[in-house]
Amino acid sequence: MPEPPAKTESISNGDSKSGKIETPAMQKDAEEVETIDEAGLTLYPYERLTVSSTDPAPDINIFKRETYLSLAEFRAKFGMAKNAFYKLPKWKQNKLKMALYLF
Repeated sequence: MPEPPAKTESISNGDSKSGKIETPAMQKDAEEVETIDEAGLTLYPYERLTVSSTDPAPDINIFKRETYLSLAEFRAKFGMAKNAFYKLPKWKQNKLKMALYLF
């Protein structure tokens, strides 16, 4: 009987690679995603937000495609948090978005 709780603990602690949330930083991102969802934003995968997508996301602001990414995916693609990205000069934001085919 002790084996199932050990498996549950490893997933909740992030030791399992198959677990959705692996680190405390990612847990924070997951909490922030819920906040964004409550604000009314619909999140889409990166592949649906690119300018060359074969299955584009409907009814999005094409000038703000990056806002529809989850925080974890945003960080993976841009290499920074959303708040750090929005502190950059507009020209630098646009250059990063163009490199990722989001502009």
